[in-house]
Amino acid sequence: MFSASLLCPGMPLPASQRSAPQLVLPVACEIGASCLIQKLVDHDTGPGRRDYRCGTLTTDGHDGIDIRLRTMQDMAQGYAVIAAAAGVVLRVRDGEPDISSRLRTVRDGRDAGNGVVIAHGGGWETQYSHLKSGSVAVRPGQRIEAGERLGLVGLSGNSEFPHLHFSVRLNGGAIDPFTGGPAPAACGPRSDSQALWKPKTASALRYVGTTVISAGLASAAPARSVAERAGATTQISRDASLLLWVDAIGARDGDVQHFSIAGPDGKAVHSQQVRVDSGGLSWFAFSGKKAPPNGWSGGRYIGSYTLKREGVTVANAVASVVVR
Repeated sequence: MFSASLLCPGMPLPASQRSAPQLVLPVACEIGASCLIQKLVDHDTGPGRRDYRCGTLTTDGHDGIDIRLRTMQDMAQGYAVIAAAAGVVLRVRDGEPDISSRLRTVRDGRDAGNGVVIAHGGGWETQYSHLKSGSVAVRPGQRIEAGERLGLVGLSGNSEFPHLHFSVRLNGGAIDPFTGGPAPAACGPRSDSQALWKPKTASALRYVGTTVISAGLASAAPARSVAERAGATTQISRDASLLLWVDAIGARDGDVQHFSIAGPDGKAVHSQQVRVDSGGLSWFAFSGKKAPPNGWSGGRYIGSYTLKREGVTVANAVASVVVR
């Protein structure tokens, strides 16, 4: 049986912590380029949310790390999920469809979707959830090494975007690999020496509380849900509207967004500044204008998005489209 549950958060660490596995990144991707950290472990003991740095890059009760891809096209391309440490495969599940949880309302308790659980000795386990249907490449009882392929990043189970939910447990209790300790627990600055990540991986996983997932120029705003969004628009007609859209992580109340679009001659055809209201872990916004009476001039248009917090840029993106 494949378990999606994580038990007894906040339990004290026994002496077996000395046998803690040293972890590599469980996805064969480059953080900040081909993949992003969408969520961290929740350290808030109540109904609120706090990640290990006391930020809000998590949701209430979240017990793992979400490493996401930017688009459905990236999922189709295929990114390998790999073993974070050597161990023995305990359980696997495959065959669950890659469908957004917004569209699939019945999951029969299989919120983790397709996945793998690995035992590392001393009560330590890692779990890899939401794998792509048909991609699981290991079997129970199989001995594997760190970096060995387990499957592909997918959209199975309770998931709205293609990602790996990676969780660590000690004797059944949730452990935050960024702190090496149980969660929930007090948040705040910590030395990397406390983390379970190997040094090279820890360096790649520096904390980024706000970033842009994707952005584009189009004639209409795309679906907010990544799973329902078509591929990037590469060209539009001269008489179509022109909009710059952005999908971001970690916008906060009071942040200021600046949208600008420049024509083929480099001159601005649109510029708007908008204050973020409330914000949230996920943030989708767009701005643009209708085509002028005689239509847009042909050529390449460049859209620029900047998100500022107290006057300091915390995220930005650039996109382009050809008008024909």
